[in-house]
Amino acid sequence: MRTDNGPRRSAAGRPAGPQPAKRQAIVEAAVAVFLREGYTRASVDVIADEARVSKQTVYNHFGGKERLFIAAVEEERERVAAGFAASAPDVPGPDRAQAPGAPGTSAAPGTGPYDGGEAHAALTAFGRRVLAVLLDERASALRRLVISEVARHPSLRPACAEGEPRQLVAYVAEMLARRTDRGELSVPDPATAARQFVALIVQQGLHQSMYGTHPLADEAAAAICESAADLLVRAYRR
Repeated sequence: MRTDNGPRRSAAGRPAGPQPAKRQAIVEAAVAVFLREGYTRASVDVIADEARVSKQTVYNHFGGKERLFIAAVEEERERVAAGFAASAPDVPGPDRAQAPGAPGTSAAPGTGPYDGGEAHAALTAFGRRVLAVLLDERASALRRLVISEVARHPSLRPACAEGEPRQLVAYVAEMLARRTDRGELSVPDPATAARQFVALIVQQGLHQSMYGTHPLADEAAAAICESAADLLVRAYRR
């Protein structure tokens, strides 16, 4: 049952102010409804009911179903990136205990949690975490939904335009730049190398898991990440 009549309005008829809690509730409800019903069958009325807001509130925040779907996909990307950032890395190597930013130590300024150990081990550990986060059940289901709907609804193309989460690519680029500065690697274009590395891991993971419909075995995930790390390190080792 709906519990509001939309946002309070000023004398000019505009919403009185941002309502992040309601916006988040709408997005969460939208993800659930879109995954359950598909884009075409999902309705703003049902989403509003599940979010416990009025239909007008949904329109005030998003303008319509199309923009709400795109916002839901973007929110899911941010959730995936946040889940990755919150994870504890596992970077083996002889200097792990002393490495700035290694588990159990305080990261020095300008370092990250995957800066310990040697490059191959760090990239492999990073890749394993990327696969674990990107292939979780909800993220995989929403990705399949976007692919299935975009051909019938070209206006939804912005929902799949970004590809891999920007935050993950940026993180790898920064890590490669730091290892280049330290003299371990020589990566002239860290951003491009990062996009290629993440894309290789993600696409192989999607292919071997049939787009998240089958669990990816640990051995397969390890092989994907070790192979991608080996390619990058061989290409850019000093």
